[in-house]
Amino acid sequence: MRAAPPLSTPLRSMTGCGAGQASDGASACRVEIRSVNNRFFKASIRAPEGFAALESRVEALVRGRVRRGAVQIDVEVTGPAAPAGRRLNHDQLQAYLDDLEKFCAARDLPLPRSLDGLLSLPGLLVETPPDAAAAEQAWPLVERALSQALGELDAMRAAEGAALAAELRGICGEITALAASIAARVPAFVEEHRARLTERVGTLLAAHGVGVAPADVLREVALIADRSDVAEEVARIGSHVAQVERLLATEAAGRPLDFLAQEFAREANTIGSKVADAAVAHAVVELKTRVERLREQVQNIE
Repeated sequence: MRAAPPLSTPLRSMTGCGAGQASDGASACRVEIRSVNNRFFKASIRAPEGFAALESRVEALVRGRVRRGAVQIDVEVTGPAAPAGRRLNHDQLQAYLDDLEKFCAARDLPLPRSLDGLLSLPGLLVETPPDAAAAEQAWPLVERALSQALGELDAMRAAEGAALAAELRGICGEITALAASIAARVPAFVEEHRARLTERVGTLLAAHGVGVAPADVLREVALIADRSDVAEEVARIGSHVAQVERLLATEAAGRPLDFLAQEFAREANTIGSKVADAAVAHAVVELKTRVERLREQVQNIE
C-alpha cells in the first residue's frame, strides 16, 4: 500500500501578501509586503525619503525568508520617528504677511482670513535634508513591523504551497496512470500489427500463388516491436514522479520541479514518435495535457 502523503510540506508559493504594525509611544510603523512570481529574487522598497539608509537592512530581512519572487515592500512611518520632509519657513511667511498687511492698510482693504493662498508662494515650504540618525533610531520600530509582515506573508505562502503540493501529487497520479496504460497497450498494438501484416501480405502473395514464410513476418514484427518499445520512457516517467514526490518535501523546489516538467514533456514526445497507434496517440495527448498543467503549477513554486 502506498504511504499517505505528509500532512504538511515546507513547499512555498511565490505569491502572497502580509502586513505588520508596530508602535513606540507616539511613533508608529506599518509595513505591507506583496510577492508575485519571478525567476529570481527581486525586491522593490518604497520607504520615506529619509529612510534610504535602511533599505539594505529591509532587503536582507526579506531575503532571509524569501528565496525567489518579485517582492514589493511598502514602509510607512508616522509620528516623531517619521523624517521631516518639508518645513515651513517662518521668516519668509512673516515677510509676506508684513507686506500683505501694508498693502491692505494702504488701500483700506480687509486682511484675508485664510493663509491658504500664501502657502503656494515661493520659499514658504523648504525641503529638509534626510537625517540618518533619525532613521537609525526608527529601525527597531521598522524591524518589528517588517517581521510581523513577513510572518503573515510566509503563512500565506505556506498555505498556498500545501495546496500546490496536493495539486501536483494529483497530476503525477494521472501521469502515472496514463504511462501505465500506454505500456499495457504497446504489446496489444504489436500483436494487432502482426495480424494485419500477415493478412495483407498473405492476400497479396496469394494472387501470385506464392506463400509467405512465418519467419519473414516475425522478423518484420520484431522490428516494429523494437521501434515501439517505450519501456525505457515509461520507467523514466516513474522515476520523475518519484523525484517530484521527494522534492515536494523540500524547500525551494521550484527550479528542480521546472526541470522535471521539461523532462516529462520530453518522454511524452518520444513515446508519441515511437508508437503509431491511435489509442497510444490519444493517451500521449492526455499525457501532454497533464504535463502542461504540471508545468503551469510549478511556475508558482519558490
